[in-house]
This record gives sequence, C-alpha cells and structure tokens, in this order.
Amino acid sequence: MEKIKDKAEFIRLLIVFAAVMAVMILVSRAVAPWAASAGIDIPIIVTSLLLYVPMLAVVFIYSFIKGDGFIESFGIKKIKAGTFFLTILLTFVSMPMGWFANVISQLFVPNILIQSADSLMDGPVLPVFISMAIMAPICEELLMRGFFQNRFSKLIPFGVSAVLTGFLFGVLHMNINQFCYAWVLGIVFAYTNRASGSIVTSTIMHAIFNSLGFAVMVFTTKVAQDAGISMAEGAEAYRTDMTTMAISVVVTGVLAVISFFLTRLVLKAIAKKEGTDLQANA
Repeated sequence: MEKIKDKAEFIRLLIVFAAVMAVMILVSRAVAPWAASAGIDIPIIVTSLLLYVPMLAVVFIYSFIKGDGFIESFGIKKIKAGTFFLTILLTFVSMPMGWFANVISQLFVPNILIQSADSLMDGPVLPVFISMAIMAPICEELLMRGFFQNRFSKLIPFGVSAVLTGFLFGVLHMNINQFCYAWVLGIVFAYTNRASGSIVTSTIMHAIFNSLGFAVMVFTTKVAQDAGISMAEGAEAYRTDMTTMAISVVVTGVLAVISFFLTRLVLKAIAKKEGTDLQANA
C-alpha cells in the first residue's frame, strides 16, 4: 500500500468524522428525552433535520476553512441520461451483495430496520418515506461520498479509500446489522461515483435502496398486522430459525457472487459512458 500523501490531513479528516459522530450522538440523545419530558411528539422529518443539519454543518465549516469550492469538492456534477438508467440498473444488480451482508449480520444480531418498523409505521407513512428515501440519501451522500470519500481518495489509493469510507459509513449507522450492509454498499457507491465522476449516481442508488426498504417495511408490517403479530416478533422468529437462515445464507451468497461480477460490468459501462478511468489509482 502506498504511503499516505498527507498524514496531517488524513488525521484531520478522521477527527472531523469523530466530530460528526459526536454531534450525531449528542443530538440524538438530547432530542428524544427532551421531547418526552415536554410531552412533544416531534415529526420524523423535523427529527431528521435536527440530526443532519448539524452533521453537515461540521463538514461544510471544514470545507469553508480549507477554501474548497462546494460544487467541485463535493463531486456534484451532471450525469448523462444513459448513466442515469445504468445507475438504476446497477442498483438492482448490486443489491444481492447487500442482502448477503444483511443475512450474515443477522446470524448474530436482529434486523434493526424491521425491529423498528412497528413504531415507524404507527402513523402517517409519507413523512417516513420523505425522511428515509429523500433526506437520508441526499444528506448521507453529501457527507460520506461528497466530503469524506472525495478527500480520502486524494490521500490514499482509491480502493483503500473506498473500503475506509464504506467502513465509516457503516459506523455512522451505530449498529452491527446496518453496519455490515452499509459497509458493502458504501464501497459500491464509491466505485459508482468513480465511474460517473459525480455523487449524483450514489445518491440515486441510495434513494432507490431506501425506497425499496421503505416499501418492504410497509408491506411486511401489513402482513404482520393481518397475522396478529408484530414485525419484531416475526423478524426474530425468522432469524432464530437456523434452517431458514442457512438457506438464506447460501442463496444470498450465490446471488452475491453473481452480483459482484455483474456490478463490475455495469460500472465499466458507466465509466465508458462518462469517459472516466475507473482503474486509475485504484
């Protein structure tokens, strides 16, 4: 592995990430108890804003101090129409790798998203959709790929930076279940942006992933309610059935291998469409 080009900047970026995590933890732990004590039911969109705005403020302030241009430094660039459709294809092609990571994590811990489905779906679903499928992808991609990935890739080989920022993306979710598949998807997102030259592509992918996750939550919650059980109970029954889990591991594992090679093909197609060098400094 090549040496870090600027060790001081590398360390500063890690400190910035630690600051982002600290802000997220402080806000998340302060808002809920305050709302409960005041008897206030804060809408999920407001909660998301209270969380994401301070986190993004940390990286925006750092960028401002460094004198970096927002559009250029965050990798915001138009993509071609063909790239848009290839990105949608890539989303579905790469999904099995995320499924496999999700199943593997559930050998040890519960499915966090499904465990929280009952509370999330207990009310209007549109605000939940906006928060999950629009706000989260935009804010998290600006943060993780726009800021961290674009800066780390200038200091260390791209492949290493993709693995590192994927890992940090997993850490951002603060639970082992989401950590596993977020790490995998974070690497895919990084290479997608490498191929397209823009964080627009990873934002599209992230939005589709979260939209499908939302749709699964709505559907499975309805099924669970009709069956007279909670989503948490159903998910835990599935997870603790070793036969079912063994089958899931094998099936998603085979699909993940196929997904890996198909993902490479679509990434090459995106790079060709945008005229980028996917292999440079990889």
